[in-house]
Amino acid sequence: MYDTSITDKQFKNLSDIVYKVCGINLNDNKKNLLKARLAKRLRSTKIASVTEYIQLIEKDSDEFKRFIDGITTNHTYFFRENKHCEFIVQTLNRTQPLKIWSAASSSGEEAYSIAIQLLESGFNFRIFASDISDTMIQTANLGVYPLERARVVPPVLLRKYFQKGINHSSNKIRIKDHVKNHITFGKYNLVTGSPPIAEYHIIFCRNVMIYFDNPTKQKVMNDMVTALKPGGLFIFGQSESMVGIKTPFITLSPSIYRKP
Repeated sequence: MYDTSITDKQFKNLSDIVYKVCGINLNDNKKNLLKARLAKRLRSTKIASVTEYIQLIEKDSDEFKRFIDGITTNHTYFFRENKHCEFIVQTLNRTQPLKIWSAASSSGEEAYSIAIQLLESGFNFRIFASDISDTMIQTANLGVYPLERARVVPPVLLRKYFQKGINHSSNKIRIKDHVKNHITFGKYNLVTGSPPIAEYHIIFCRNVMIYFDNPTKQKVMNDMVTALKPGGLFIFGQSESMVGIKTPFITLSPSIYRKP
């Protein structure tokens, strides 16, 4: 039996660790989320209490990484918030080579979704897809997913850009190599990382800022501005807000901005 009860002191301790490492602000209304993620790690490690688990992550760097992975990993799927890709396909010059950054790309569905649609429309491009989680990067590089995550992908694109598993893997799909060849996956911490200067034509940074407080959002946003080429596009999550954040961006469409 695993005891996932957590004291206020333990919650603050773990919250402070998460904030320091990855900038995610676990306020009191995230306590149940933390308990749920901890419960999975307790079962996996066969550790009976939160007290013992905290002692473990203080001395075991591998388990510490798994704990951070568990907190930062979020559910995603192919072609999520796809109006952003549709905007790119409809408005950008297809003869211009594009460098794209998919920041906080989780398990890779975002980057692959972008790549598939740009390939389908004849663009010349490279994508750097980053995440803080080693586990998510490994999953993205493998490119194998539950079929359910492609539920909104048009059937013609599903056949063209994915391989469907057979027998015991019939409920899985694999990204074809000619899609993978356009993407490099790598580790990057949005909170502590140093961005390149004016390297990217487009940056996707979606559905991650909602976990940050305003000072962290401002730091990350400053880095995004630095990394964009003049005239480049910054694409935010549709449920996220720029309120309280200072940027030079010009609004083109809801959650799509241009650097002057």
